[in-house]
Amino acid sequence: MAEKKENIITHSMHSGLILGGLFVVRDFLLQDAFNNNVFAVFFLIIGGFAISIYCIFFFTKKFDKEVLKGKISYGNALSYGFYMFFFAAMILALFSFVYFQYIDPDYLAQRGEMFVNLLKQLNPPKEVMKPYEDMFMNIAVPSNASAAINNLWSTAFNGFIICLFTSLFFRKRKNNAE
Repeated sequence: MAEKKENIITHSMHSGLILGGLFVVRDFLLQDAFNNNVFAVFFLIIGGFAISIYCIFFFTKKFDKEVLKGKISYGNALSYGFYMFFFAAMILALFSFVYFQYIDPDYLAQRGEMFVNLLKQLNPPKEVMKPYEDMFMNIAVPSNASAAINNLWSTAFNGFIICLFTSLFFRKRKNNAE
């Protein structure tokens, strides 16, 4: 049992490193896209979700084939997916902290203005835009560490929610003969 647990963690670390790298690329592109185009932001968010789903299926099938020899259970698939997302979230949180602290220290302070500019690209009526503009311009600026930790927990939680559903596709039904 300890060997199976170690293999889940070891394999999920490797796949989480790859998924975390993909998240870093997506977030780096997202932070640049916030200044440019609302459709680029939409495309990157949908693309990131699609990449997450693909990675879950690809890496979980690989783990099932290499370690469990085709006998994965719902619990194994769920724990593998959660560990993978948790390790990816750790990579993303580290990137977020470095980005907010050293690369673009003003990013968090300017994000309210970025959201307002994105909304203005959609050309909403002024009476609809005013409450959102007030809200986004008055957002409290979190510390760099707090924003990175929020990234960690939100990514891990979102990954867990996704894995709750995707793990259903990996469970093996027992034959009546068994």
